[in-house]
Amino acid sequence: MKNRIKYVSPFALLFGLMIVFPLKTTAQVVDSAFLKEFNSFSRQIDEEFNTFSSYNDSVFVLFLQNSWKEFEGKQNPRPVSPKPVIQPDISQPQGPVNLKDTLLKTENPDTTIFQGQETIMPEKDAMNNLSTGKSFSFYGNRILLPATNVQLPKLQSISRQGIIDFFSKAGRSDELNEIAARLKEKSDRYRLNDWGYASMLLQAAGTYYYNVNEQLLFAWVALLHQGYNVKVGYSSNRIYLLMPANVQLYTVSYTIGNRDYFVLGPGSVPSKTEKVFIYEANYPGNEADFSFKLTEIPQFGYLETLRTLQYETTIKLTLNKNLLEFYRNYPPCDLEVYFNTPISADVTKQLDACFLPLMEGKNDNERVALLLDYVQRAIKYKTDREQFGKERYLFPDETLYYPGADCEDRSVLFARLINRYTNLDAIGLSYPMHVTIAVALNGCDGSDFVNYNGKRFYHCDPTYLGAECGMAMKSILDSSPEVIYQNF
Repeated sequence: MKNRIKYVSPFALLFGLMIVFPLKTTAQVVDSAFLKEFNSFSRQIDEEFNTFSSYNDSVFVLFLQNSWKEFEGKQNPRPVSPKPVIQPDISQPQGPVNLKDTLLKTENPDTTIFQGQETIMPEKDAMNNLSTGKSFSFYGNRILLPATNVQLPKLQSISRQGIIDFFSKAGRSDELNEIAARLKEKSDRYRLNDWGYASMLLQAAGTYYYNVNEQLLFAWVALLHQGYNVKVGYSSNRIYLLMPANVQLYTVSYTIGNRDYFVLGPGSVPSKTEKVFIYEANYPGNEADFSFKLTEIPQFGYLETLRTLQYETTIKLTLNKNLLEFYRNYPPCDLEVYFNTPISADVTKQLDACFLPLMEGKNDNERVALLLDYVQRAIKYKTDREQFGKERYLFPDETLYYPGADCEDRSVLFARLINRYTNLDAIGLSYPMHVTIAVALNGCDGSDFVNYNGKRFYHCDPTYLGAECGMAMKSILDSSPEVIYQNF
């Protein structure tokens, strides 16, 4: 059991008390006796939280004094497999994969700036008064920060003692803790996952600190006080922020105890020869991993950008450039994260307008055939090396946005479409040189399938142009796949 108490906002307490002691009329003003009692109760809660937090901080400082150790980092590059430069076509003989794909380099379209109409709502604080503090734009949302009348903690030296001194001062900083709590409330409001909250903290830190090392320490202390099991390390001239992810991340990691911590945040990652010192102790009560999964789509200000796809008719989609920018900055993760990320609600509505009329009266076989044909033909084939100059996975909205997509990206999009427009079970299959989808479709006449979980799943390859249900590329038939996704 955690030995930290959970902080409860005074405003939440007020709301709860008003439910327990309802007002006689909607216009009735809370009397002074009630407010006096509430304010006293609120102060008591704040004092208990601060006392408990101060105690944990004191214990943690003792841990920090004696638990530093030099660690060797592990490079975790994203798996790269050669892919055909041209989309495989069932009507053409399948030759060997063109290994020159790994040498292709073109201009990165991520750097393109698109024009659009952005909607940003001025944010108000809990008492409906505009904040008078600093502010910054977080993917189209204007974030207002509390005003600070005192200087926040500064890093005096990149050393064990310098980090300890920063933490000790930060733990006594009401301003820093207020900023962290305020941003956590905004993070929940915008439906951000743990990484989204950390990103907001890091960007907020940039409004208070010019130095990247101090920005990382600011985020570190704020995350610790919000219950996250994060760490920092230092080398001769850099501070590093380390997070225990709940999925595989493709960056440098360090194994501390029985857990891997991944280096994230602004700046460079440690080199292979760089000596990094990291403390082994955990902040009292902090045990949770960092979640990088996106079970729901973040709510950002809307900056419209247009994408035109050709299928049976011209399909014009409008997408949120702010969401696409968030995805572009997302830490490279295992494919599991991309497969389980929904298509955004506004794009889903547009796809519904396209697909639902076409699917009216169709059975499961016909629906799968339509979706498969759509992804094969409407999404142009481009390898990551050709499009980005490096290996990169795309979220579903990104696959609909960028000029092209390879097999992983097509499979992710196709899986989300199967989820939306059918009730069929589907799995993602990873081969040494290919990623595809298989669907439990009883009416399939094809001969290529895999048995999984007591069912027969037929290949439905969104990359293999012209292939129907139950038709796999010959190059993968002699290999055993790894199941990397299932929707059931």
